[in-house]
Amino acid sequence: MIRWISRLSASIINPYRSLPSSVYILFLARIINRMGDFANFFLTLYLTRYLGFSEKQTGLVLSLVGISMMAGALMGGRLTDLAGRKKIMLTLQSLAALSVMICGFVPDRPLVAWLLLVFTFFNGAVRPINTALLTDLTSQEQRSAAFSLLYLGINIGVSAGPILAGFLFNHYRQWIFWGDGITTITTILLILFFIREPETSKIRVEQNEEHDNSSTLKALWNRPILAWYALITVFASFIYSQNSFTLPLQILKIFGDKGPRFFGIIMSFNAVVVIVLTPLLNHLCRRKRPLTRIALGYIFYGLGFGLLMFQIPHGFWFLISTLLWTTGEILDATNSGVFVSNHCPVNHRGRFNSLFLITRGGGRALAPLVSGFVLEYLGYSWMWGFCLVLGFFLAGSLKYLNKEDIRRKTS
Repeated sequence: MIRWISRLSASIINPYRSLPSSVYILFLARIINRMGDFANFFLTLYLTRYLGFSEKQTGLVLSLVGISMMAGALMGGRLTDLAGRKKIMLTLQSLAALSVMICGFVPDRPLVAWLLLVFTFFNGAVRPINTALLTDLTSQEQRSAAFSLLYLGINIGVSAGPILAGFLFNHYRQWIFWGDGITTITTILLILFFIREPETSKIRVEQNEEHDNSSTLKALWNRPILAWYALITVFASFIYSQNSFTLPLQILKIFGDKGPRFFGIIMSFNAVVVIVLTPLLNHLCRRKRPLTRIALGYIFYGLGFGLLMFQIPHGFWFLISTLLWTTGEILDATNSGVFVSNHCPVNHRGRFNSLFLITRGGGRALAPLVSGFVLEYLGYSWMWGFCLVLGFFLAGSLKYLNKEDIRRKTS
């Protein structure tokens, strides 16, 4: 039994051992950066409780935050394919740190909402550059492990961050913003001193990644599997985004003043589940294609959020729900980047990744608008029921896309 456990552990860990050293630096940077990602987690509660926004107003602000992120991703993706990844990344992260630090000096004023739009813009611009840089540094065989490792880094940071943020939320609100800024600056220093700018001549070009000199939209049009997947990610993001809008509102409604603290526990539990299950799921699904894994993730999205149709006022019920939708999150997050990276031209890596960030941002922007309307006129059960049905529909759509992808490669 001990030998079997030892062999299983080795097989789970082995894919992470042969990655380039720069990937481990990015892993450490993700941990630090997300440990201080306080503002995003508590934005809904912050707007409603301290700034006095209604559900509709909060939904509008969150939609604007999503649009801001999409605009930033569009700019970042364009810049990263025209200039050096590292220089652009450091500049944009510095601007993000500055904008969130200013929020700490005006913590209870409506100006915070506008400053967070600026922060989200620069934060969104960094993301496609991050993904393009990771793709440059790895081969197709390494990418599943690399994306999985960085996703682990995010959640190792998140496992501690929300609990601390829950304390700061009630006692030292300005440190929600200052802490976010300080950890961003620490990340900047790590990348500045320990990661080299990839040389264009040494960037890996593999199957399905050859140069395409057409425009980004035409390059995407020539890859219909990717185009359809882009559309599907809008609705998948819509479901997932309920964890930052409908879920905290329901928790606040049920648990009252204890709501912010319990929501922090839920988010930390989400991160712990990711840390425990990500290597295991990566191992169990190692022979499955990325689209098959993502489709399974959408089923777990539907089941996890669908459970909340039954409004049971007990913390354990929310933990079960979180376990299920987090499993879906793992399968989606660790395989989406792999699938996109393995199908996009090397000279469009930044722009393609920004495009998929935009589609996900579209889902995030749409979620609070639609959810705010549904909650006001129909209630929570209808919202969660819609997520259940949509999750299963998207899973079926991806299975069809996967068959088409196999057919195109074998024909």
